[in-house]
Amino acid sequence: MKKTIITTCLILLGSMAFAQNTLEVKDISQPNDVYSSTNDEAAVMIRCHESIPLKFESSMDKSAEPFRTELQGSDSVYYIAFPTGKRYRGRELTVSSRGYYSAVIALELEPKQLLSFQITDPDALVDAGCYREHRNKGINEIKNSNYTEARNQFILARDCSDCDKEENENNVALTDSLILFRQKGDEAFELLDYVSAGQYYSKILSLNAYDTYASNRNTLCVQNYTEECATLFSKAEFYYSDKEYDKAKELYEKVVDKNCRNMTLAIERLNTIRSNQRARTDHARVFTYEYRKDVPLGFSYGKYNMHKVGGFFQMDFNTRVFDALRKDCKYGDEKFPELNMSFGWTVKIANPVWIHFGPGFTGKMYYGEYKDKKYPKKGYGKEEWGLLDSEKMGDEAILSTATNATEAPDKYESGWTHANLAAAISPVIGITAKYSYFALRLTYQYRWAIEKDLKDFIGVSRLSVGIGVAF
Repeated sequence: MKKTIITTCLILLGSMAFAQNTLEVKDISQPNDVYSSTNDEAAVMIRCHESIPLKFESSMDKSAEPFRTELQGSDSVYYIAFPTGKRYRGRELTVSSRGYYSAVIALELEPKQLLSFQITDPDALVDAGCYREHRNKGINEIKNSNYTEARNQFILARDCSDCDKEENENNVALTDSLILFRQKGDEAFELLDYVSAGQYYSKILSLNAYDTYASNRNTLCVQNYTEECATLFSKAEFYYSDKEYDKAKELYEKVVDKNCRNMTLAIERLNTIRSNQRARTDHARVFTYEYRKDVPLGFSYGKYNMHKVGGFFQMDFNTRVFDALRKDCKYGDEKFPELNMSFGWTVKIANPVWIHFGPGFTGKMYYGEYKDKKYPKKGYGKEEWGLLDSEKMGDEAILSTATNATEAPDKYESGWTHANLAAAISPVIGITAKYSYFALRLTYQYRWAIEKDLKDFIGVSRLSVGIGVAF
């Protein structure tokens, strides 16, 4: 009886040993793979068919549990993190699964390193049964990117008596998706639609990371897309700088539609172009000739928008300004160099009337000294001017013939030719009416003299009238 029992146990042990399958390990690491970690850790990625669940043990770590497990197509992917350093030299990772001999992987890890391994059953097609044989052949064809042949294997598996119908139909649906995505990706690639093509190839890679065709095509899509975006934006900038806004607008819109890197700047350019086009349609730009007392030479330019605040600039002066620039100053002038500048904002009240307002500056030059600290002195008469203009007359002769010599400055030459500036802060407010290509402006200017004694010399206020074009 004992002999029979021992014989039976030996037979069972022999049959169990015979049932064990082998796990084959393949290093599929890429040179540039990096594991992002705040510490000096490394990681190992293990990929295996989902029908072979895996467990892990480390020779130097208390635990080798994956920190993340995900399903990619028909493969289970395990991610395991490990500390690194000299104390972990010689680490071995044991991979085991029920019904298989354990496989041992030697690990020499550096900080931030990512190593990848593929675990397979080399004897998967040996005595596998009808369904498993066709299923495994189909999975291998998927890994080889032969999706039509893979689908044929799954179709044949439907007729197997041991068919796992749910799993098999999922595999059929997987190959259908892969075939469709490749077809759509190739069609988009031929049409130079690299964005759509890249999206389809990325979908293929998410289902089958072994598809080198999809990977290469996806890389080409990225390269071509980047070059196309750069070319479109460069051409658009060229037309924009040449003010060919219609051509530039078409190209900027393509940059936005393709979601290029320069999309934000392209949108800004489009907004500027549309604003300019709207301004032309509304004749928002206004240029007018301005007339103001004592300063008949003037102009203004501004934007009078229909839907938002605009701005303007105004300047007027007289010809005496040019005399001052040439230092052709004469004591006793009754007309003085004057310059006015103002700028500000324009706001529509009700079409066709706008209001404009803003700060300004007035500068008025005079020669000589003050009279009672209020006005510049005037001259000494025609006779005295004649003497001053005579190059042959000396200082004593001029002073002796001047009727008002006692009022002459100590250094009359510098006094009669030295220029002084009276300045004022001059805010303005006015209205502008424009219709079609014509515009009319009326502006009130208030003058606040910086030096109080000169307020009468500068004046308290002025009105200016402008007429011009709207375009």
